[in-house]
Amino acid sequence: MIFPLPLAPFEEYMLSDDRPAYPMNFFCRVRFSGRLDRRAFESVLQASVARHPLLAVSVRKLPRNRFQWIADETTAPTVRWQEKLPDDSFPHAAPINLYAEAGLRFWVLAGAKTTELVMQFHHSCCDGLGGFRFLRDLLVAYAVAAGETSRRATLPPLDAKLLRRRNTFGLTPWRFLRILPQQLTGLLGVRQFLMRSPVPATPNTPPQDMSQPPDRYPATCTRRIDEAETKALRRVAAELRATTNDLLARDLFLALHDWMSRHVPGYDDGWLRLSVPVNLRTVSERRLPAANAVSMVFLDRRSQDFADTGQLLAGISDEMLLIKRRRLGLTFVFSLQACRFLPGGMPAQVKGDQCTATCVFTNLGSPLAKLPLPRREGRFVVGNVVLEGMECLAPIRPHTSAAFAVFIYAGKLTVTLHYDARAMTGRQAEDLLETYVRKVRASIGAAKHPEESLAG
Repeated sequence: MIFPLPLAPFEEYMLSDDRPAYPMNFFCRVRFSGRLDRRAFESVLQASVARHPLLAVSVRKLPRNRFQWIADETTAPTVRWQEKLPDDSFPHAAPINLYAEAGLRFWVLAGAKTTELVMQFHHSCCDGLGGFRFLRDLLVAYAVAAGETSRRATLPPLDAKLLRRRNTFGLTPWRFLRILPQQLTGLLGVRQFLMRSPVPATPNTPPQDMSQPPDRYPATCTRRIDEAETKALRRVAAELRATTNDLLARDLFLALHDWMSRHVPGYDDGWLRLSVPVNLRTVSERRLPAANAVSMVFLDRRSQDFADTGQLLAGISDEMLLIKRRRLGLTFVFSLQACRFLPGGMPAQVKGDQCTATCVFTNLGSPLAKLPLPRREGRFVVGNVVLEGMECLAPIRPHTSAAFAVFIYAGKLTVTLHYDARAMTGRQAEDLLETYVRKVRASIGAAKHPEESLAG
């Protein structure tokens, strides 16, 4: 029995930054052709959750601003079965209260010939890659229960005891001392973070009613880039000596600058800041159940940086490479640890009313690439259904009204935008997402025709 278990600094940060009007939740919607077998799904659901203990526990607050995970049979994740919604929206979600319930909820939306599985995760329980680790288990278990062709699919072993070491990131005392000098570079980044004031994507003020999220929560829109374009995007990035992530981040800066110039009165030379999650998982944690093994880094640029798009890409590529080589993603985690010792602890440090990032940008890669299930035209056959596509939504917070998530499934790049419906209209959100996709496609086209500008 590993519980009770103290919250790690990042988990406590996500809990402290959680607000009823801005839940620190992320979502995943999985679309199937065919109808899920309810009996088979429910027969494997609880066993899948049991493999990932942080998804089925609650939080208890202790004296001196300390928190711990506790096991409680009354906090099992809930499942709601209902007919598919008439439009393409997500079901309206209420905030998750981790002091009284588990940090995971399910909706199963059944249509005549399709099914949608919607999952709502509290970010204190796990990050996006942790959520996909759970989803992989659930899909394999369901395929075995519902289909004859997947009988030989097996689940990888997990070790819940690793949750006790989830905040060590493979650092022994000796390794910690070795990387400590490298963290001096990270401290310069902390200074920049504190000295610069990023411009919000929309000039909004927090809502008067802070007791609940907006009527449209979550509010989202999605675009997909076809397989040929996705392959071309990877090839273009390699030709430019950058990663696909670098190229996508560069184009997001260009899209934000373009869109804000048209929609935000008075936007001129302020800092644009991308909040970028960084995976901290090590080889030794390959059996770690769903958890937060993640940190944040922040990329800052101004309008003067956007004139030379080649130089912009090179700067982002160099910065991200430095972050990786010196493990500067750990700097943010170390900063959170230090916040615990300041007056008021973590809660007092994160409740300020200021913009900390213009938007969020998370790249989940190919999260289902190693799923041990058969494919049909590139899509996974999961028992009696076929996984046609997915959408993933990163959290938003006050003054950060846009969160982009990208990932690849069945060879296609999916781009989702989770936006604050109080600060941005649906038409504005569609325009922002379309502007971004247009910049990405311009990058692909410009590589085919070098005389064209990469700015699109």
